[in-house]
Parts: sequence; C-alpha cells; structure tokens
Amino acid sequence: VRVGIHTGGVLLGGGVDEDGSIRGLAVNIAARMEQTAPAGGLRISHETYVQVRGLFEVSAPEPLQVKGVDEPIVSYLVVKAKPRSFRIATRGIEGVATRMIGREAEFEALQAAFKRLFAERQLLAVSVVADAGIGKSRLLDEFQAWTEDRSETVYLFRGRATPQTQGQPFGLLRDIVAWRLQLSDDDTLDEAKAKIEQGVMPLFADEPEFAQGHAHLLGHLIGLDWKDSPHLRGILDDPKQIRNRAQHAAAQMFRRVSANNGSPVILQLEDLHWADDESLDFLNYLVEVNRDVPLLMLAFTRPTLFERRSDWSSTEGRHERIDLHPLHKQASHELANELLRKLPEVPVALTALITGRAEGNPFYMEELVSMLIDQGAIDASGDPWRLHVERLLATKVPSTLTGVLQARLDGLPADERLTLQEASVIGQVFWDRALLALDGETGATLPRLVQRELALPRHDSELDGLREYAFKHAILHQVTYGTVLKRQRKALHAKLADWLAAQSQSGSARAGDFLGLTAQHYAEAGDAANAAEFHARAAEHATTRMAHGAALEHTAQALALLDKAGESSAQAPLRWRLLHARERTLSVRGERERQGADLDALDRWAEVLGDDAKRAWAAYRRGTMGMSTSDHTECERSARRAVALAETALAAWADSPQPGNVLSELHELRLLSLRLVGDALGRQCRWDEAEALLEQTLAEAREIPLLQAEVHCLGGLSEVARARNDPVRRFALAREALALSRQLVDRRIEAIALLNVGISRLSLGDLAAASGDLEEALRLMRQNGDRAPECGTLCNLSGLALWRGDDARALALARSALDTAVAVQAPFLEAWSALKLGHAEAAMGRPVQAAQAYGRAHSVAQAFGFAFQCDASAGLAGLALAQGDAPAALREVEAMLARAEATTEEGTGDGSSDAASVFEGAEYPSLIELIVHQVLAACSDLHAGAWLQRAHTALLSQADAITDAALRQMFLANIPHHREIVALWARKQAEY
Repeated sequence: VRVGIHTGGVLLGGGVDEDGSIRGLAVNIAARMEQTAPAGGLRISHETYVQVRGLFEVSAPEPLQVKGVDEPIVSYLVVKAKPRSFRIATRGIEGVATRMIGREAEFEALQAAFKRLFAERQLLAVSVVADAGIGKSRLLDEFQAWTEDRSETVYLFRGRATPQTQGQPFGLLRDIVAWRLQLSDDDTLDEAKAKIEQGVMPLFADEPEFAQGHAHLLGHLIGLDWKDSPHLRGILDDPKQIRNRAQHAAAQMFRRVSANNGSPVILQLEDLHWADDESLDFLNYLVEVNRDVPLLMLAFTRPTLFERRSDWSSTEGRHERIDLHPLHKQASHELANELLRKLPEVPVALTALITGRAEGNPFYMEELVSMLIDQGAIDASGDPWRLHVERLLATKVPSTLTGVLQARLDGLPADERLTLQEASVIGQVFWDRALLALDGETGATLPRLVQRELALPRHDSELDGLREYAFKHAILHQVTYGTVLKRQRKALHAKLADWLAAQSQSGSARAGDFLGLTAQHYAEAGDAANAAEFHARAAEHATTRMAHGAALEHTAQALALLDKAGESSAQAPLRWRLLHARERTLSVRGERERQGADLDALDRWAEVLGDDAKRAWAAYRRGTMGMSTSDHTECERSARRAVALAETALAAWADSPQPGNVLSELHELRLLSLRLVGDALGRQCRWDEAEALLEQTLAEAREIPLLQAEVHCLGGLSEVARARNDPVRRFALAREALALSRQLVDRRIEAIALLNVGISRLSLGDLAAASGDLEEALRLMRQNGDRAPECGTLCNLSGLALWRGDDARALALARSALDTAVAVQAPFLEAWSALKLGHAEAAMGRPVQAAQAYGRAHSVAQAFGFAFQCDASAGLAGLALAQGDAPAALREVEAMLARAEATTEEGTGDGSSDAASVFEGAEYPSLIELIVHQVLAACSDLHAGAWLQRAHTALLSQADAITDAALRQMFLANIPHHREIVALWARKQAEY
C-alpha cells in the first residue's frame, strides 16, 4: 500500500508493513510530504507518478529534502484528473513499473521528430512498425510521458483502431473525434450531437453561416444520424458531397486548433493496422491538404498495414519509418532482471529461462513471469517476492507464447476462465454491459480479471453505465477465443447478436456502428436470415457515407448467405436492397462492367416483385450509366423507359393509400428521367428537341414543386444556350439556378451554380463580378472537397487573371488546376488545364514551356475527342507566329482549315459558316478564328480577310443580343481577343 492520509492533505509514497505500521524511513518521507501538501491536496512520489502519469495533471517535479535520505526525494502535486486518459494499464508485472529497455535509439528518433515539428512547423508523419508484443505501446507510453514533461505546448488528438472498428466506416476517425470531444459510447444521440456542436462550431467562428453545417456533416460522417439537419436534408441522396464536406471539416479542425495560438498538433494513432479503409483514406487526405500545418502524425502499427496500403503516408520526404526489432541478448537480460527486481536474488537459471524462449519479445517475457506467479513458482504476495525453487523445477514452461498464455488460462479459477472466454466472443475490446448480457455473474469475476491484468479497463471510456475493457494483448484474445467450445460459441454469439441488435435500434449515438458487428455475430451463430438483414442495413449505412469498401463487403457477405439458402421469391425485397446499394457504389467507383451486371439483376428482381417503381429506378440508373460512358443513345432509351414506367406506377397508385413520400419520390424520379432524356438529346446536338423537353420538365417541376429537378433543368437549358452562342440567356438561366440551389441548402449544387454564374459573367466580359463569383465558388468547393469542379473553377480564374494582365497569378492557378485534374483522373479537365497553362506560359514569355503545355492539351484532347485540340493548335500557331515562323504556324492550322472547308460544304449551301459550327465545343471559337486570320495574313493568303470577317460577324451577332449598353461594352472591350477583333476590323474598314 502506498497511501498515507492526513487531515491537512493526502499523500502517497511511503510503505506499510503487514501489521499496518509504517516503516521508519517511510515515516520521515510521509511526514515531509504531508507537511508540504496543501490542505485538501494530494502529493505523490516519483514512483507513484510513474504508475499514474497520463491520468492526472501534476505540477512540475519538486525536490524534497528528507531526514535520513542523502538525495532529495522527487515529488509532485496533483492538480486534477485529466478529462480523458488513453492509457490502458501500468506496464509491468503485478503492478511493478519497469523501465523501458533496449529502445533508446527509437526513443531518440521520436524525440527528434518532436523537436523538428517545432523547428520546421510543417507536417511530419512517423510510423513505428513492429510485430505483436515487441514494444510499440511501451514506446508510445514513454514518448507520451516525455512530451507531458516538456515545457512546449501541443494540442493532442488520439485514436485507436480495433478489430471491431476495421469493418466500421470511419471508425478510427470517430475514435479520434470522440476522444477529443469527450463522446462516450453511452451517450444518447442528442448528447453526442450537443458535444459535436460545442466542440466544432467555435473553431469556425469566422464562418458563422457554415459552422453548424461543418459540425453536423462531421457528426453524420462518423455515424451520428443527423438526417433531419437543415444542412443535410437536401443532400442525403448525394453521399459524395457529404463525405467530401465532412472530411474538409475534419481536416480544418486540425488546422484551426493549431491556429488558435500557433501551437503544433500531435495525432497519436494506435494499432493502425486495424484501421478501416475510409479512415485511412481520410488520413491520407489530411496529409495532402495540411502539409503546411505543424502536425505530427504518429502511427503505431504492425507491418501488415503496408501489405494493405503500400501507399500509406507517401508524403514526399515528410514520412519516417521506425522499425522495432526483438530485443538483443543483453537488453533481454536487463528486462528480465527488471521484471524480477522484487526478488532478493535472481538466479542465473531463472533469467535464462525467461529470456531463452522469448527471442527478444518483451510481452512473452512478461507473460512468462506472470505464469510463474500464477503457478506459485514465484510468490508475489509480499515484498520482497519469494522464489520457490521446487515449484519452479516442477513447472513445465511452454515453448511458445501461445503455450504460455494457454497455461495462464488453464490456471485460472473456472468462473474467471469462463468470464474471459465470454469476453473473447465479444472481441478484443468489449463492454461490461455486453458481457453481463451473456452472463449475469460476470459482474463479480470481471474485477478479478482486471486485478490479474488479463482484462484492462480503458480509462478514456469510463462513463455512466457503460465501460469498455480490452484484453491485455491481441494474442491473449485469440488464444482465449480458441478455447471456447464450438457449441458454446454459437449460443454466445446469438446472445451477443441480440444485444447488439437492440443497441442498433436504441437511439444511441453509436446505433449505426453496431450494424456490421450484429451481422457478423448472427452469422457466427448460424442465423443466416438475421445476418443477411443486418449486412444489408450496414451496407445501406455505408453507402450514405461513401464507404465503398464496407458497402461492397457487406453486400457480398449478405448475397453469399442468400445464395447458400437458394434463390426464392421471398428473398426478392432483400436482394433488391442489396443490389440497389451495391450498384450505386459501383457507379461511383466507375466499375462499369460490374455495375451493368447489377443493373441486369435489378431488372430481374423487379420483375419478380412485379413493381413498376423498381423497374423505373433500374431503367433510370441504366440511363445515368449511359451518360457516364458517353453512350448517349442508350442513355436516351433507358431514360425514356424510366419515364414510362414511373408514369405507369403513378397511375396505378393514384387511388391507393400509398405514403406521400413514395408518390413524391416517384414524381421526382419521373422528372429526373425526363431531364436525363433532355441531356442525352443535347449531347447528340439535337438542341431543339432538348430545349422543348427541358422546358416541359421545368414547368412540371415548378408545378409540383421539386426544386432539385428545377435546378437540373435550368442547368440543361443553360447548356443549350451555350451551344447556341446566347450568353445573355445563359447568364439568366445560371442566375435562376443559383437562386433555387440556395433554397435547396445543397452546397455542392450551389457551388456549381455559382461557378456557372461566374463563367457566364466571364463570357460577357464582366470581369469584376465574375471574379467575386468564381472566388466564392472556389471557396465553397474547397469546403465541399469537390475537386473536379474546383479544377474547372481554377481554369476560369486563370483565364480571368490573364485577361486582367496578372500573368504570374494566371500561371500559378493553371498549375494548380493541372495538378488537381491529374489527381482526380479527369482527362477533360487535364486537357483544359494544360491549355490554360499554355496560355499563361506564353504570356510570361516562356515559349518552350508554353509549347509543352499546348502539346499536352492537344494530345489528351485528341485521344478523347475533345474540341480543345483546336484551341491547342491555335495556341501553337500563335507561338510560331510570335517567333516569326509563319510556315510552322500554317502547319498548325491546316487541319482546322480543312475542317472549316468541310463544314462549309455541308452547311447552308451559301458558303457561310460560323465559329460555333466549325469549332463546336472549343473554349473560344472566336479566338481560334482570329489566330487563323493572323496566320493566313502572315502567309499572304487571300482567305485571311474572310476569316476576320467571319470572326467579326459572329462577335457582333452575340453583342447585338446584349440589350444592356454597359454590359455590351464590357463584352466587346474587356475580353482581349474580342477587343482585338474589333480593332482589326476597324483598321481594315479604314483602309477601304
């Protein structure tokens, strides 16, 4: 016992004999500590501090001079208990704290990373890698204690993955957020939501209009059901937007915590090899977007992580890997002596016994000593310990760690062994209430297992009514589970599955997290029907968070269970749900062949169900796949079929008592399908048909009303206006779509609508207003994490900067756009970004770099059939002209001259043509015509004048449609190539 009590304070540090008397020297120490403890305060010795550090905030170490002691005694005043602790238990045997041995070099490497963080103030990533039992957790404990004793201020985030969280989308991210914001497994949903808001919103005080949305999106991503939030209601069918925006909020949380007072952030991650794929994706995203943040991401993992994720933490020189190896012979002997230091004398044979078979594994050595204590070879009941040589000689020492752990289990009393076995069914990490659900007697035996340090309480989870425990080691859990008889396993898994199923419907903060676990335990219990149902629920939950891996895994397991039972019509509703979830996931992943197979299966099961609404949905999804693959004929056919089937279903249900939301969803499906038909017609250049259909759909959407369908229709009509060179109508439609998108509270749609307004203003020459719209769109897109439209916004901002004469900014924006295009693997955006880069390089007077960029744009555009190849050829021709090489410039435009000639011959018959018909899809047809004119003029070609006339006529035609005089002037004067066309035409007329 190391506790002394005094009316003026509480002190820890002396020793008590068996008869209760305090030994002489301890009296002096206790008295001195008592005298210096404040009233109601607590002073602890250094030895006690080693045992409890991490659990309490303490003062700086204070030396106390004690009578009879040569050196000052180090003591600490306890300030308060820390709100959350991450430590599971004291390291060592029977409460004996041991020094860390044999890890000096690795410890120094961690210390160096800490100091480098403060010196460089940029992101660092360190992975400590070792097999089980080698000492990762001990190294983390020591590093944590060292940082706590430092004077520097850091913000700390912690997360631990477990085998259970590996199948839970964003499970590790949830653990990180829960630790930081004090979320408990026992919180109600409302309590957890309040903690999320209180913890996240203040970080975004400078963005009050977005702060609550950030909190709700992040909470929803990590498993809280926040579908009723006004920030999510309009985007629940857009899980990609939810995921992107929530990940942005999470990454910003680290950035803004650091920015509060400039202190760095340390993110400690334990057992990362068990992390779910979605959390690993987030961590890679965090590294990518927060490179300039003073953040040390410190991960402890087994080598298997790198087998799963070979790209883990590829941070271009910012990542360091520290491998822990088994202790060498001398260090092993030192550790053995440390573990046995309470023995008055440690026989050489005993040291050899402990080290000989451990092969440098510290956990093996600890467990072997614990086994000797359990079997009575070492009596640890007193101080000092006593060694019973005869029992030691009679002890059979297993040759493997598994054998040692098995021996410890065999030596337990029957009731304790049963409790540990029941806990092993729950998992390496388990809850006391779950254990009680399996066996009501475990309330008495669990504390004894904790005392033996076989089950360890997680101090950071101890809250009202629910406490989390963990097996001392993963290997111990595996060995224990292996001892459970198969007939007992099934019964225990069934009980546990029923308990988990109740939790998933309890309204708790973690209800969604238990779905996958429930399915697994039902499967282990042999209950295939319930297992398939909960796999379906877990898959649906995963799709709402864009957790592709989890969604595919759960659907695969559920379908395998259904297949094993044999197909039947009774399975049809569940099979439909599973295929519905998987098809959407495959669509987002771009796995078209598998998506097509699932669409075929959806068609088949819709027929089995005889459900026109489901037939309509399958047809609509086939139409969207056709749009994605540029099969516009198939898109039109399937979308028209979806419209017809939706109309049939609506007619059949007109007089039936169907819920209002079902009918509303059918109306929306019909209108979205009509809009898809309109888009397909437009992609086939059937603009009149597209416009008529979109106008009809828009009118119906307004009558219902369905705002989302309205916004989509306005977007389709604006595309028609663009194709017809009608910038005024395009601008009006874009502004109307923006106003409606803001009513939807859909930030992704709003950002894209704002981008379209900015593009429309840019095309009209209203550069100042366009700048504001585009910058705001970029800000929203970055908050949303929507990288593809972000790239398009950067392209437009680069063009705007170029028109304003800010060539350096145009270059920087174009480079950023190209990097983004490559990252999202979008060839269209890559061609466009490379084109913008060529323009900027040319403006900066760097012809070689400009030619490279134009060449890249041309190559990508030509490979995929994009009209940007015409813009790129014109750019190369302009470079050649600037260098005085007219023949080279002519070679660059020859293909376009041939194209124009062919278009004229196939056109109206009067020999006329315009830029829209010749260079359909190009970025700036009038600029291309201007450059062709300049090339022909440099070559003294008689057709040069006709090209200038063509460009000028098309330009004035567009200008005449602009009724606002000021806007018309901006259109002609603020866009450089428009201004140049007008000037050249005026000069030519003056010559005549």
